[in-house]
Amino acid sequence: MTPLTDDKNLEQKILDENKRVHALENKLYLSRHPEQTNFFQRNILNKALDSFCKILPVNKNRIIDIGCGSGYVFLPMIAKGYQMTGVDLSEEMIQALKENLDKEKLSRSELIVGDVVEFSKSDITPFDGMIVSALLHHLYDYKSAVRKFCSKVAPGGPLLIFFEPLRQKINSPIRYGLHKRIAEIEERIYKKEMKFRKIPIFEDDYEYSDYQRQFGGIAPEELREILEQEGLEVLKISKYCARRYGIPAFIANSILGTANTFNILAKKRS
Repeated sequence: MTPLTDDKNLEQKILDENKRVHALENKLYLSRHPEQTNFFQRNILNKALDSFCKILPVNKNRIIDIGCGSGYVFLPMIAKGYQMTGVDLSEEMIQALKENLDKEKLSRSELIVGDVVEFSKSDITPFDGMIVSALLHHLYDYKSAVRKFCSKVAPGGPLLIFFEPLRQKINSPIRYGLHKRIAEIEERIYKKEMKFRKIPIFEDDYEYSDYQRQFGGIAPEELREILEQEGLEVLKISKYCARRYGIPAFIANSILGTANTFNILAKKRS
C-alpha cells in the first residue's frame, strides 16, 4: 500500500477509492461476488435476517440498511414488508438497487446516496432496527463509525453486523494450510468463470478499498466491547468460512472447521 502523508489524507483516499471501485462494480456487483450469493451463504443470510426480525419490537418496522449496495440485504428485507432506508456511497449501486424494486416496494423505500459515516452524524430519528453488511472493512475508522451507528438504533431494536472479515489466531497450521489450498483452487476456478462470462473483476483496483483487510480483518471481540459500551447487548457472534462457491464453503465449515468471516447480532437496551 502506497504511504500517505497524514490520517486525513488516507481517510479521503479510502473514501475516494471505494466510490470509484463500486462505480465499476455497479449492477454486476453480486455476479462478481458469488461468495455472498451461493447456496451456503444464502442460508446463513436467511437465518441471520430471521433472527434479526424476531427481535424487532411489535409493530416496529422502520429499518435501515447501512451500506446497502445493490440490495443483497435490502431486497429480502423489503420483501418481508418492512419500511426500508438504504444508504450507500455509490450512486451506481443505488441505481442498480432501484431497478430491482417495483412500484409498491419503492413506495416503502428511501434510498440515499452519501457517505454512511456522515449520514450517521446527521440529526435523524433512531431506527427500529439496523443492518450493517460487508461495510466496516471498507472504513478507515470502523470503531468510531460503529459508535455513531449505535446511536441511531432505537431502544429495544436489533443491530446486525453481517459478513465482515474475521481477524483471528491460527490454531491449527494443518487445517489452515488446507483452508488456503482450497481457497487457491477455488480462486482459479472463479477467475476462469469470470473470464468466460466476460465479467471484469478489477483485481488491481483494491489497494485502499478493502482497507481493514491489510490488518487481517476485524476482531469481533473488539466490536463486542464497543457495542456494550454503547448500550447494546450482544446476543450472538457467528464465525464461519465464506467461499466463492457453496460446496467449498460447506467443506470448509463442516470438515475443516475453519473461519474467515463473522456476524454479530445485538440488541439496544431499553
